[in-house]
Amino acid sequence: MTAVFDGHNDVLFRLWSSGDEGNAQAFHSGNGRGQLDLPRMRAGGMAGGLFAIFAPSNGDLPDSDEDLNPPPAPAVAKSEALTATLEMARLLIDIERASADQLRICRTASAIRSTMASGRIAAVMHIEGAEAIDRDMLVLDQLYELGLRSIGPVWSRPNIFGHGVPFRFPSSGDTGPGLTAAGKALVRRCNEKRIVIDLSHLNEKGFWDVAELSRAPLVASHSNALAICASSRNLSDKQLGAIGRSRGL
Repeated sequence: MTAVFDGHNDVLFRLWSSGDEGNAQAFHSGNGRGQLDLPRMRAGGMAGGLFAIFAPSNGDLPDSDEDLNPPPAPAVAKSEALTATLEMARLLIDIERASADQLRICRTASAIRSTMASGRIAAVMHIEGAEAIDRDMLVLDQLYELGLRSIGPVWSRPNIFGHGVPFRFPSSGDTGPGLTAAGKALVRRCNEKRIVIDLSHLNEKGFWDVAELSRAPLVASHSNALAICASSRNLSDKQLGAIGRSRGL
């Protein structure tokens, strides 16, 4: 079976939002809910991936798949985002501890390779929307120590770092201004700490700000081609070319 390393999943948010006790064990035993748990990862050949932490706000998602232009998602307060982020980070750590060494939180590329080679699941801690992080980035340093190695600066709403693309169809990603001064500082700090900057959900001007500033390969973990599907989340041929030239993904 071909081993799959997945760029993005939302299992932590699903488990956290359920409010159930024993969520770590539910992940390992499998309860048939959602799209992902350890038994189904094994069955499908999923050898690892980025486990996303996402702090919700009211009205985050359209009520149905047929709502192509829902109202913009409201901002989320930093205190609420920080609580949710730390709780989901702890949940991933609990999953690792309860795994009987079947899953490891990986902090380096070499750890990902060795973990996959040993038959274990390689998990990378990721944040989608950096609302929990302060301007001084003290929280970033703390999350880094917990295992954070990938950040999407924005989800589909604005924050102190930049502007996420709203859900629109048909639309390009050119939906507003680019990174703020705090966002540019976040890019530089992520480069210093070797944290991946995930461009999915960032608008087009923000994309080009990152492309200009970052010394790392450009990554958009869950975006597609605008030429095929004219959704604001998707990337133009010019953007895809820039990712390729950076040896990105």
